[in-house]
Parts: sequence; C-alpha cells; structure tokens
Amino acid sequence: MALISPTKVARQYGISAALLRQWRRQGVGPEYFQFTARTVSYVDDYFRDWFNDPDNAHLLPQQDISDGGASCASGRVTHPNTVVNG
Repeated sequence: MALISPTKVARQYGISAALLRQWRRQGVGPEYFQFTARTVSYVDDYFRDWFNDPDNAHLLPQQDISDGGASCASGRVTHPNTVVNG
C-alpha cells in the first residue's frame, strides 16, 4: 500500500492539489488519510480505482486528450500513463 501526496496526485493524474482540497471539504472524491492538520495522503491503488470509475467522471476536469491530459471519453477515465487492459 503506497501512500501518495496531493502534489504527487497532481503530477500523476493532472488533478490539482486545490481541487483535491475542495473535494475533501465537500466530502466527495477519493478516500484519503489525514495524519496531521497539514498532512494528507491518498493510497495510490485506491486513488487509481476511484479515478478510473466512470461514476466519478463528472467530478474530474474535462481535458482535451490531445494536450496529454486525462480523458473522460466514453464514461471511462483514462490517463496517458495508465495502461488499460482489454
């Protein structure tokens, strides 16, 4: 179980730390752990599953896939660094 910071989430998935903070305040978004008032972490596998769940696509920023960002095409969220089998 690898923990990742909001900064690493932003780099890997193109979701800003500010958007993650907004989701936490609203009670939506992926599960997270808060160890101190200033330390938040996500479990990489849990975040990936949440990110790829089509039910969550409406929360994700829409990006043009030509810019190398994430895509919500066909209700399935994909990321250029994510390998999708099948």
